[in-house]
Order: sequence, then C-alpha cells, then structure tokens
Amino acid sequence: MSFTPTADISTRFPVSADIVWAALTKHRYTSEWWPSLQLPKRSGARASFQTPRPRKKRPRVATGRVVRVTKGEEIQLSLLSQPRGVHSDVTITVTQLAHKTRVRVVEQGFADAEDPQRVIAESRDGWREFLGALGEYLADNKTVARIERRIHDA
Repeated sequence: MSFTPTADISTRFPVSADIVWAALTKHRYTSEWWPSLQLPKRSGARASFQTPRPRKKRPRVATGRVVRVTKGEEIQLSLLSQPRGVHSDVTITVTQLAHKTRVRVVEQGFADAEDPQRVIAESRDGWREFLGALGEYLADNKTVARIERRIHDA
C-alpha cells in the first residue's frame, strides 16, 4: 500500500460561501488580506503565493497553474514551491454549511521532498496562517458588507 504525503486543514467562517469565494479569488480583496496571493478563477491561469515557514528566514514561494475551477466551490492547483523545489497538488474547497462556510485545503504530493514530513508540517503551518488571515479579514463586518454589496450589485 502506497502513502501520499498530505497536508489537510479546514476551518469555518461565519459568512456565506459567496463572500468567502470572492475573498479568495478576487484580487481587489486578496490584496487586502494576503498581498502575494494570485488565485485566478480560470483553468490554465498562473497562480502564486507566499506563506511563512515558522522558524525559517525565507518564506515558501509557490508558483504554478490553476488546473481546474468549479465556480464558487473548488480550485485545483499544481504548484512548485521554493526554497525546497517541491511539487504538490492543492485543492481548495469552499462549502456552504447551515450557518457557516467551510474552507478545506488539501495539499498532496511532495514526492520529490527529501524530508516529506517536514515539508508537510511547514505546509500545514503556512496554510494555518493563510486561513487565519482570511478569518481576520472576514471578521470585519464592514469588509463583509462591502463584499456582499459588490456581489449583489454585479
């Protein structure tokens, strides 16, 4: 039986899925809470971001392509992360629950990593910080109201 090294993290936000989706995929919002994030919502587009690596000087810089998008629900990415030169596949899923929205990030692969467990731990820590920043951004009622107005005016 083979094992695919995987980082799997999820969190819930007390706002609707369409607001979370906009905050994740529209540059006007991502630039406010995670400036390095480029997560276009079309297949084949270039994606990139940086996440911190706790106790490391240099951040993780991930670049790659959007493989598939299911509008409002899921984005799949194929990435190469530096400084370790590790390939991985990331799926970000946005799910509307009864009164909240769940965002789940699954990153797997890491086959070319010298120490997959360390890379997974760094990846998980980076995603935690990423989702934490999104949570702080969406905790601001004025921000949520502004996003909601733009969604409904569109």
